[in-house]
Amino acid sequence: MAGLNAALEIGKNALFNAQVQIQTTSHNVANAENPGYARQKAPTVTQGAIPGRAGWIGMGARLNRIVQQRDLFLEGRYLSASSQSAYYETLERTARAVETYFSDDGEIGLNGALNDFWNAWNALAQNPEGAAEKALVLECGENLCSSLHQKASQLQQSQAGIVTELQNTLSAVNGLLQKIRDLNQQIQRSETPAFMANDLRDQRFQALQELSTYLHFNTEEASGGMLNLFLEDGTPLVLFQDYAAELTWTGTTASFVIEIRDTSKVVAQFDGPTNMVKDSLQGSSGALVAAMGHVDSWDDALDQFASALVTGFQEIYDDIFNPPASYFFDPDFTTAATIRLSTNPLPSPSNALARAALSLQTQGLSELDGLSLSQHLAQISQDVGLTVTTASSLHLVHDAMAQQLDAQRQSVSGISLDEEMVELIKQQQLYQAAAKIVQQTAQMMQTAIQMV
Repeated sequence: MAGLNAALEIGKNALFNAQVQIQTTSHNVANAENPGYARQKAPTVTQGAIPGRAGWIGMGARLNRIVQQRDLFLEGRYLSASSQSAYYETLERTARAVETYFSDDGEIGLNGALNDFWNAWNALAQNPEGAAEKALVLECGENLCSSLHQKASQLQQSQAGIVTELQNTLSAVNGLLQKIRDLNQQIQRSETPAFMANDLRDQRFQALQELSTYLHFNTEEASGGMLNLFLEDGTPLVLFQDYAAELTWTGTTASFVIEIRDTSKVVAQFDGPTNMVKDSLQGSSGALVAAMGHVDSWDDALDQFASALVTGFQEIYDDIFNPPASYFFDPDFTTAATIRLSTNPLPSPSNALARAALSLQTQGLSELDGLSLSQHLAQISQDVGLTVTTASSLHLVHDAMAQQLDAQRQSVSGISLDEEMVELIKQQQLYQAAAKIVQQTAQMMQTAIQMV
């Protein structure tokens, strides 16, 4: 009877094993459309043998534990590529918005206003005392100032929008870091050496996926199924179940700092006056910090243009009128946001003044590193366009890499309904075979009992 009891126990365990495996397969099928779900399996291991008359006799199989089909190396590379893709996508998007401000064909926009300005001076050179020509010069001068004001305002609005988006991004990052810390805590409480909290691990990976779009980080496995997160420079973001960093933004649009609240560790910084950019975040948050540096440099270049324009006319008036009663542009306002005509822009027009003003059109200016005013504007547009092109190209590269790595990850962790159906058929057959063992063993035990 001992042998029959052992056989009955083996059959019963096989039934239980098959039930759990069928339930696991059903769980996989139910989550087939869940992109953050990792396929689960319930593998069995051989039970310990016992000594018998013929030697060591096997005692069947038992479930080891339900495990996830994951490739941690692939997942790490995928999260890194996702972060890089988000970085260049965000940089491209912000730079492309600025590109629209400087895109014109010479007929409209700032270049058009500058060309109209020179044409007005050319007309004045043909008729130095003409009232209509004087009025046209003043009107085109006002239009040029208005165009500079508009461009400066648009750049300032871009910077304000970037800061608002960055603050919202940091709020999302803080929420995800706290969520990962809380999931660490739940996993640590739920897991034992024999049982894994697989669904909680899936939730944590989904949070990691979302976090990777905001910043770049490294992960480190810790005891109890927990996961630690660090920035590239080693700054801790999440430690075990106890710590989640809180990123704070302080400053103004012109200069700000992003730091870890409790340690005052600076992880990103932008300083407008020196155009200094520091970034340890990467991802979309790092791209926004970098975008602030780009927009600020373009704003400075526009201010250089305005200052060179004011200074150039100031020198012309000094040479001709010595000293002039007033200047064409007010010398106290030399930025793109403030430039304006003086109260008496044309105190005494003359042919010499118009010719001198026209000479400024093609003159290389020291304030612009030897470039003319038109060449300097073209250089700003080229720099903006190059930033957009470079970011777009790198975005395509890293996005393709992220998609490829995600496909490889899904080939390991994703659900194939065909494979699950095959597994289900196999498990059904195992269940039926185990049930047959139990049935036949029970009949043999009944026969043995009747013989007694």
